[in-house]
Amino acid sequence: MKKLHLCAVITLYLLVAGCATAPQGVGKTAATTDPEVTETAELPATPFAIDTLYDLLVGDIALTRSQFDIALPKYLQQARQTRDAGIVEMASRVASHLRDHEASLEMALLWVEIDSENPQSQSAALQAYAIEGDAINALTYASWLYQNYDDLEAFLAVTSIYEGATYKEINHDEKSALISALIAAYQQLQLPPEKQASVLLARAILHRDSAQLAESERLAKEFLVATPDDQRGLLLLAQVLHQLNRIDEAVLLIEDSLKRKPDDRKLRLQYARFLTITDRNLAISQFEILRSQDPKDQEVNFLLALLQLNQGQIEQAVALFKEAAGKPSLSADAHYHLGSIADRQGNVSAALGHYRQVRFGRNYLAAASRLTVLLATHNNVTAARQYLQRLRIEQPSQAVGLFQIESNLLISAKQPDQALSILTDGLSAFPNDTQLLYARSMVAEQQDNFALAEQDLRALIALDQNNATALNALGYTMIVHTDRRDEAHALIKRAYLLNPGDPATIDSMGWVLFQMGELEKALGHLTKAMGIMPDPEIAAHLGEVQWALGDKESAILTWTKSLEQAPGHKTIVSTMQRLGAELELEPLNPESSEPQQ
Repeated sequence: MKKLHLCAVITLYLLVAGCATAPQGVGKTAATTDPEVTETAELPATPFAIDTLYDLLVGDIALTRSQFDIALPKYLQQARQTRDAGIVEMASRVASHLRDHEASLEMALLWVEIDSENPQSQSAALQAYAIEGDAINALTYASWLYQNYDDLEAFLAVTSIYEGATYKEINHDEKSALISALIAAYQQLQLPPEKQASVLLARAILHRDSAQLAESERLAKEFLVATPDDQRGLLLLAQVLHQLNRIDEAVLLIEDSLKRKPDDRKLRLQYARFLTITDRNLAISQFEILRSQDPKDQEVNFLLALLQLNQGQIEQAVALFKEAAGKPSLSADAHYHLGSIADRQGNVSAALGHYRQVRFGRNYLAAASRLTVLLATHNNVTAARQYLQRLRIEQPSQAVGLFQIESNLLISAKQPDQALSILTDGLSAFPNDTQLLYARSMVAEQQDNFALAEQDLRALIALDQNNATALNALGYTMIVHTDRRDEAHALIKRAYLLNPGDPATIDSMGWVLFQMGELEKALGHLTKAMGIMPDPEIAAHLGEVQWALGDKESAILTWTKSLEQAPGHKTIVSTMQRLGAELELEPLNPESSEPQQ
């Protein structure tokens, strides 16, 4: 029986009820005198029990009212009892709609058992196992669909199961083991010769996903030998070559394929994307070809606008961003760039209007941050804060970032006490939030409130003992605000061992060694840090160590070069003043003005 609609259930219910209560012979008389009843009586119908019909009636009524949670138990019970294909199908669909994964899998497998030649039952089982993250079992049904209905999409979709929700719950080693097992399962499939090449493609995809790029490349090439110019194979091989840092080969592969398949839009789009890395002017010409083929493809318009913006073609970029803004999924990003353009052009009103349209996405916080700066500058800080407070109500999922933006705004407005207060409010709403704890520790340190800074940083370390950033920050602030050098050194050393390439941590290590009197070791670390990241804070430290070692010429050179990049930098200037180095600077800068304060 196919899906039982409400009217069908009611009809069956009334028919059974009528037969049970009518006097003998009444039904026969009606059948001989009423053609419609005669026709109805001759329809084949499954002789369901009255309880079954009642449950189905309740379930159908619940469905018409969108009361799926009421309908599902009725359909599940009757699917198990009757094993009727139509009822099982309905139970399967309702369970899937409610995301009841256990019931979905049970009903899908029962549906396949009852109606194994139905592609919908096979698809339901495939989907149920995919949601469970069971790629091996999902492959059984995907393979059936491929062999019987040429459904290559289903066959290849199994390769992406471990990239979904289940993948996020497993570690790298577990994922690698699962992918290896799935590769083996694909190899063991018994497919007709004309379909066997697709196994090569599936294996190539899986090897790529497990970072076995050389094997993925080999299999993709073998697949293309069997099926030359196959779009999927070409795109996969190009992506693998790109991941192998052989972008020029990837470009040539797609370029050569386009000569034979000039109308293949996916190949041209990939070609244009690759060219954004190697030749942006040529990339623009390829995106323009794509746009000429389909002016309403807003993703192409958006990408072309980004390139034009990068190349300084502002008017063209603005026009295309405005078009792309019409597509909901691109609206936020398009408005963000339109706001940035208007902002740079000094059109505050237009910038505010566009930034307000960024209601989601990766640029949401950046837009909110810039908008509040504009409000504070052209209106007042109170207006900007009120706007952020409204956003926190409208977008509670973004509240943590919005608290930080308000804190930064208050610091810029020279209201650090208020900044500390707003971060405290944030932590009241989101206790133990790592971003807010770190932000408050930094503001507290700037306020010389080392006790609060230490409290927040230790809370961070308690949440994650391997938080190298927090370990380094606590160690460094301890040097600045206390004489607990040994403890600071231990903290910074832990951070250094966890993240030995971080210039900020290397700088801290150099500075704590300097404080402990190990000048030569300090010099080595600070020189290394400065080489990685020429930062004025590091320069101030390096110069002081050089000065302490008696190499005043190198110290002045270090400070001078850094001041050229960051004129008047507070830490460098205060360090030089403390060491009495201002007079040493004058011969090197005979045309300089009065000493900076």
